[in-house]
Order: sequence, then structure tokens, then C-alpha cells
Amino acid sequence: MFLVRRPTIPIRFPAVNARKALWGAYKSPSGKEEEQIKQKRKWLAEFIPESIPRKNCDLVFSRASGPGGQNVNKVNSKVTLKLDLSTKGDFIPPYVLDEVLKKSKHLTNNNEIIIRSDSSRKQVENIENCFRKLYTSIRECVQVPGETSEDTKKRIEKLEKDGKEKRLREKKANSSKKTSRKGGRDEF
Repeated sequence: MFLVRRPTIPIRFPAVNARKALWGAYKSPSGKEEEQIKQKRKWLAEFIPESIPRKNCDLVFSRASGPGGQNVNKVNSKVTLKLDLSTKGDFIPPYVLDEVLKKSKHLTNNNEIIIRSDSSRKQVENIENCFRKLYTSIRECVQVPGETSEDTKKRIEKLEKDGKEKRLREKKANSSKKTSRKGGRDEF
């Protein structure tokens, strides 16, 4: 007879993992991170579509597709905007540029942001649309956590404290229940 060893599967207790998720989820930022968050907030407040330097972007015009009759065949109304972040992205601070390089959906392998627009029949409107899309793309990449008010911080601390006390009370109750079961047995 051969014994077959079955692989053991680690058992995960959902209550323990849930507790870790609840109590370990919030991590307050360090002083350096807090300063960087403040700088990001300030930059985002000042960042408007007009603050993107037009000279840093290369614009390429081509014929648009779709409906428009003879206008589509004659006029180069489609606009392709290229912004090389490695050489011309100096208007974006380094701490924001890192996030843009990681998260932008318009980024190529050469660290260029390429945005196209042919929604309008007019070239000027498509240029403005490209710059609006570039602004939105940069803005979406930058994640800044919201500011927590003092009342909310106090409420969270109180909830955490109450939760820990409740857990310890339940733990003591379980312990006393189990110790009461042990007593009174005679040994043979």
C-alpha cells in the first residue's frame, strides 16, 4: 500500500484578512510625501489649458475621414498633436511628470504624448480640441488625495479605538467561556 501525499492548501481566514484590510488600509503620509501632495495641489490649482506652451507641441495636419463631402477631400482639418515629454515637457514638474509617464494612455514608447482630433470640420477647432484633450489627459494622470478635516480624523480615531476595545472585550469573553468549560473535570 502506497501513501499518497496530497498537497496542502493554505487556509485563509476571512475575518483576519478583513481586519487587516480595515485597520491596515490607512497609512498617513510622511513629511516629504505631505509636502509633495501640497505641491501637486498647488500646481493643479494653477494648471489650466492655456498654461500648456503651444511652442512645445508639434502639430501635424492631415485629411480627416468620415462625412463632410468635398471638404474632407480638400482640407487638412485633422490635427495630430505630439508632445515629447523627455525634451519639451519642462512645463510639467518632475513629481507630476513621473505620474504622467506611468499612467498616460496617450503615451508612446518614445515618451511622446500623441493626441488626434478630427471631430470638427475646422482646423482651428480641432487644434483647441487637441489641447483640451492634452490638458485632460495630464490632469487625469495626477492623483491627489483629498484633504481630511480634523473632525473626520477625530471620528476615524474614535471608531478605530472603539473597534479595538470591542475586539478585546469579545476576546476576553471567549477566553472566560473556554476556561469555564475546563473546570470541574475529574481525572481518571
